[in-house]
Amino acid sequence: MANMLDYLIWRGDVPFSVSPWNEIDALIVSTISYLGFHGAHDHRGWSIEEMARVDSLQESDNPSFAARRDIFYQMAEGERFQTCRIHHAMAITDPDIDMQFSALCVDLPDGTTCIAFRGTDNTIVGWREDFNMAYQTRVPSQEAAVLYLTRAAELSDRPLRLAGHSKGGNLAVYAAACVPESIVKRIEGIWSFDGPGMNREMSLSQGFLRIKNKIISFVPQTSIIGMLMDYYEPYTVVKSTASGLSQHDPISWQIRGRHFETLESLDQTAEVTRETLHKWLQNSTPEQRADFVDTLFRLVDTTKATRMSDLTSEKWKSLLKMVGNRKEVNPEIRRVFNRLMAQAVTLGFGNMIDMVRGRKENTSEKKWTTMSPERRMEMLAAREAWENEPETAGCGDEKKGTEEDQSNP
Repeated sequence: MANMLDYLIWRGDVPFSVSPWNEIDALIVSTISYLGFHGAHDHRGWSIEEMARVDSLQESDNPSFAARRDIFYQMAEGERFQTCRIHHAMAITDPDIDMQFSALCVDLPDGTTCIAFRGTDNTIVGWREDFNMAYQTRVPSQEAAVLYLTRAAELSDRPLRLAGHSKGGNLAVYAAACVPESIVKRIEGIWSFDGPGMNREMSLSQGFLRIKNKIISFVPQTSIIGMLMDYYEPYTVVKSTASGLSQHDPISWQIRGRHFETLESLDQTAEVTRETLHKWLQNSTPEQRADFVDTLFRLVDTTKATRMSDLTSEKWKSLLKMVGNRKEVNPEIRRVFNRLMAQAVTLGFGNMIDMVRGRKENTSEKKWTTMSPERRMEMLAAREAWENEPETAGCGDEKKGTEEDQSNP
């Protein structure tokens, strides 16, 4: 069994000149987009090696933070990624307009730039925006993604790669579909990792059709998020060691060499849930879906929670049950919704929420993180040695680490 961290340990010293960019590299860059970086917000940026030297990561209470941090520091140790330059990292959370957006640029040694969009974070605002996609033509983070890609493309003439996990994959596709043709011609590929699809209007638009062949989509065998709305076909099914909704975390995705371990099709649970979700969307109007989302998050607001980790799984189940039982909700919508909730229990919804909240002992981290205590100590010792070295040009003259350019993920 091997995951992203194993890939970096085994192949992190192989430069792009020997082994070209591949799907695992795209997932790795998408994964570190969830991290908050000090001082990488301008056009200069820092190399990954430099950022590791000054301990530039912002701490996070997200249960996946430790695994993502390990991936980042392993990138800094190998020739493949250590000279890659991260720049124009930004993160915006605006509860007034239900917006959560984050992205960064990574200049690669092969002369290209990968623009990675972050998926949904731990904030209630971010999850509310995801639900809004069920009835809104576009959401604020999609508009922000278009502006970000447009601006990033103006800063250099390098070929572009776009990537993102979860909502980040949706943002990458949406941005590519909406920018001018001159930018589209520079896009070499769009990697979506279990990212939700587009609404019907967008999936039939000329903008989407012109970039459809550039989309490379991967989903785990029990994909739920990646099957929402008009998902991207063809897609490749990746083998995951997790179960249910926990498969959405790509740390569990299995890798063999330079590629994913793949399966022929989704499993039965994913197929049933996909059919149920699509029936709900087909049998409801945008107004009815908007009413459902508003009702759900009005109830969430009564808890005073601002982050998903503030809510226990039992409280979530209680809130969802209250929504499903409201008389003003269309009976057919209520019936399908209640079926979805029953399916969510089967998929381990409660366990996923508990994992996000950090209430349980994090067995998932033990299962997915292959770094031994000895290996972690070696990395910490290397970082300490770096900090004791004389400062070098490019990372010591300016106090970049004091600039507050991002909010916590």
